[in-house]
This record gives sequence, structure tokens and C-alpha cells, in this order.
Amino acid sequence: MGFDMNQSEDVIGQGDYMNRVDLHAHTTVSDGTLTPRELVELAKNTGLAALAITDHDSTEGVPEAEAASQGLDILIVPGIEINCDTEDGHIDILGYFFDINDPGLQATLNKIRDARYYRAQKMVEKLRELGRPIRFDRVLELSERGAVGRPHVAQALLEAGHVSTISEAFDRYIGRHGPAYADRYRMSPEEACKLVRRAGGVPSLAHPAPANNPFSDAKDLNRLLPVLREAGLGAMECYYPGYSPSASEWLLGLADHFDLIPTGGSDFHGETKPEIQLGMVDVPLESVERLREAAG
Repeated sequence: MGFDMNQSEDVIGQGDYMNRVDLHAHTTVSDGTLTPRELVELAKNTGLAALAITDHDSTEGVPEAEAASQGLDILIVPGIEINCDTEDGHIDILGYFFDINDPGLQATLNKIRDARYYRAQKMVEKLRELGRPIRFDRVLELSERGAVGRPHVAQALLEAGHVSTISEAFDRYIGRHGPAYADRYRMSPEEACKLVRRAGGVPSLAHPAPANNPFSDAKDLNRLLPVLREAGLGAMECYYPGYSPSASEWLLGLADHFDLIPTGGSDFHGETKPEIQLGMVDVPLESVERLREAAG
């Protein structure tokens, strides 16, 4: 059954589509600060009609969010954000409307999460050697036994009094060039696209350009998009915090040229990024329906 956009008009009211769709949000399953249920409650209070749960390398928050949405007239879009690497740097692939129980998908996600666990353990060991000890079990507690990551290590450093802010933890210790940094399991964006497609979903390129100077990536995107399109990329995040109208229009033009569905969202994390509010980015309801139709 398709998403009833006319029903969404009744739920949210007439006018433009601001605050109706957010296809990029994180929970405590990865590095957000709200549980899936709390995020759904916030989405209801914000006036969203559709919300994608896109935790890093995990789908564990989707069933709880779906249960919490019952009776609230909010469509929960099963989603994920897969962290990838290329020779030129870091790239993230979002996935939508896939089978969260797909065995191949879950086997790969388990492998990634195991690698995250040992990576965090290694960073804790390096911090101890640097005279900045933190408890590994506290890092796991902060991740709520979900997909553990550097934000949880940073929070433990802050709690231990070794830094004054989360940003300082990254800048001084666990950033890419920091003394306690540990490399992560590397998946290519092409592999991530194929993984989402095999699970019946639609892969989308996340935040494809820097907000401060998006046009600087023109050459890179024109080289990258054909490769990812061949691997199954079906969408691209054209609406994102910090993107100017001209930047979004440029990305929309690229999406049209490469036959990609325009997606978007706030990349909400909660208290760790207080400047980012759920639903702060205008995303058309049409994006949700097009993603649903392209899945399977």
C-alpha cells in the first residue's frame, strides 16, 4: 500500500511542505541521543508525516520506531547510513525501504559492528597509553550496546574530565590525525549500494557536497555519480542543513541528469548537535513515494 500523501495533508495541514519529511535521523542505536521511541514522539510533535531511521550500520532501531508510530499517522521509513571510504576520502550511503531482515545485509552489518567494537577498544587502549584513561565498559554503555563509534569515546573522555567539549576530544585525540585514532573497517560506496539493492532497497548518496562550498565538488561528483549509478545508486541527498537554494538546485540538476531521486533530511543526532533540529530541511513528500516505488 502506497504512502497516502493526501492523508498527510489532512494530518499536517495545508501550505508548503516544510517539516513534513525527514529522511535522515539517528537514534541511540548509533550516535543519536534519543531512543527510537523518543525520536518518533519528537517527530509527531514536530509535525512530520514521514521519518526515516538511518542509524549508522544498524537497523535495530527500526522495529521500535515502527511500534511507537502506531496510531500517530507517521510513516516510518526503514533506513540506514553505511559509512564508506574511497581513495579520495569518506563517503556515506543511505539506504531506504529495504528488508531489514535480509540475511546478507544483516551478516554484513554484524561484521561492520564487530569491527566498530574492536576499533573503539583500540582507541581506549591508545588513550590509556597517552595518560587519558577511560573505561571501555562506559563507552559501551554510552552506545547502549548499539553501533559503538567515536562519539561514544568522545563522551567518555568528556565525562572523565580529559576534555572540555566533544569537539576537543576529536581535535586532540580521536580525529583522523589524532594520536588515539584507529582506522575502521573499510567498505566501498559501490559495495554499500549493491548491499542495499540486494536487500530490496534504494541507495542514496548522503550529503554529497560540503555546505560551505558545494560547487567545489562539481568535478568529483561528475566522476563519482556514474560509477555509483552503475553499482545501483538510485537517489541523492539534495536537501541538507547548510545547503543554499542555489546549491540544492545544482544538486537537483545533477540528480535529474543521472536519473536519481532527490532525497534529504536534517541528519538529526540530538544533543550532540544541538544546532540541528528534526525536520529543519524542506523535503518534498514526493521523494518518499518515489523511493517506495523504486524499492523492491
